[in-house]
Amino acid sequence: MKIEIAKNAGFCFGVKRALALIEDNIKKIKKPIRMYGHLVHNEEVIKRLLAKGIKVIDTLEKIKRGTLIITAHGISPKVKEKLLKQKGLNLVDTTCPKVSLVQNLAELLHKQNKQVLIFGDVDHQEVKGIKGAADNQAIIFSSEKEFKKINLDQNKKYGLVVQTTKDFEEFKKLEKKIKERIKDIKIFNTICQATRQRQSEVRKLARKHDLLLIIGSRTSANTTRLYEISQSINPDTYFVRTGQELKERWFKNKKSIGITAGASTPDWIISEVVQKVQNIRN
Repeated sequence: MKIEIAKNAGFCFGVKRALALIEDNIKKIKKPIRMYGHLVHNEEVIKRLLAKGIKVIDTLEKIKRGTLIITAHGISPKVKEKLLKQKGLNLVDTTCPKVSLVQNLAELLHKQNKQVLIFGDVDHQEVKGIKGAADNQAIIFSSEKEFKKINLDQNKKYGLVVQTTKDFEEFKKLEKKIKERIKDIKIFNTICQATRQRQSEVRKLARKHDLLLIIGSRTSANTTRLYEISQSINPDTYFVRTGQELKERWFKNKKSIGITAGASTPDWIISEVVQKVQNIRN
């Protein structure tokens, strides 16, 4: 049984940067330390951060002192500006630069009096921050079906940005439909390079191998996207969080295995899964 691991499996630049900002400064950060949401969407990474004394919160009310960590997914610029003005509160902003770029574009389009559209998942933290950058006036949709339901005003000018982890191929198909419905629109394809690379690789692996393993958290949008893409090509695709979730029966009569992981999946989890697969093979 052959095993092939995707070249770009695991942490992307933005996740590495976010973790480094915390781990390199944890000893000198003002206590108590709170994190608004999860730094990255992976339970194993969050467990390690909690062990360092960081507390996860889901509301910004009553934050007056200590340190607040803004996660890699970002928050509304107006909210961040308000937090920065609070005396006694130290802010550590780990927002991915790719996400900051999307926020800047959404803000620019809004200032140009364009109706901002966001192709993204409405409940995702990144998308909420992007909408905030457009003064919360953006229209969000996550599929062609939802786009068709939008009541468009042909007298308006439009601008569109994309959640950084959306399916690149899906967006390229949707882009044609958008241009057919909206004549005056400025489109920014803001799906990040790391996302494109991982999606391109998983498509090749799914066609090449008998079985695919996608490693990561189900709360991770980019990992879930990898699973959905692979599953659509190869039904023998399995989504696992750790090596403990592997089932020996999956590998029966399989000659080749492809393995990839989301951009928020740590190397130690990937290594654990690979080792478990090798044990099953042997």
